[in-house]
Amino acid sequence: MATSFTEIYDLFLMNIQDYKLNNLYATSTPNFETYLKGFLIRSIPNFKNCASGLNYDNSANQFTTDKTLTEKLILSNIMVQEWFLKEVHNVTQFNILLSDTDFKRYAEANNLKSKADYSNMIREKISQLMTDYGLENIDWEAWADGNFS
Repeated sequence: MATSFTEIYDLFLMNIQDYKLNNLYATSTPNFETYLKGFLIRSIPNFKNCASGLNYDNSANQFTTDKTLTEKLILSNIMVQEWFLKEVHNVTQFNILLSDTDFKRYAEANNLKSKADYSNMIREKISQLMTDYGLENIDWEAWADGNFS
């Protein structure tokens, strides 16, 4: 049985709140799914140690293998990272409108630092999830016999 992309999208949407995505969903479900698919496709190469493989059928919008809940969660968290990076790279976010110029510079610097800190936190969380996942999927008996592949 294959895992549908919508299963990953649902987990992704549990982690974020984005009024633009809500509006896109209300306007056009196909466009909404196409938009989310972009984040998922960008996420796939970042899941380096997926035991079940990451081959997918682009036209059917599903993976060719069944994914475990852990694999789905890792993919959805990587999607959050990709979505957040898009939000951080939004040029309008660099222009906070405040009246005092000194306060404005301070606020912009803090805003950018907070976003960088949050991005690092997401990356560390994903790294830990993939490390834990990798350790759970090691054949320890084969490893103890010297078979490291």
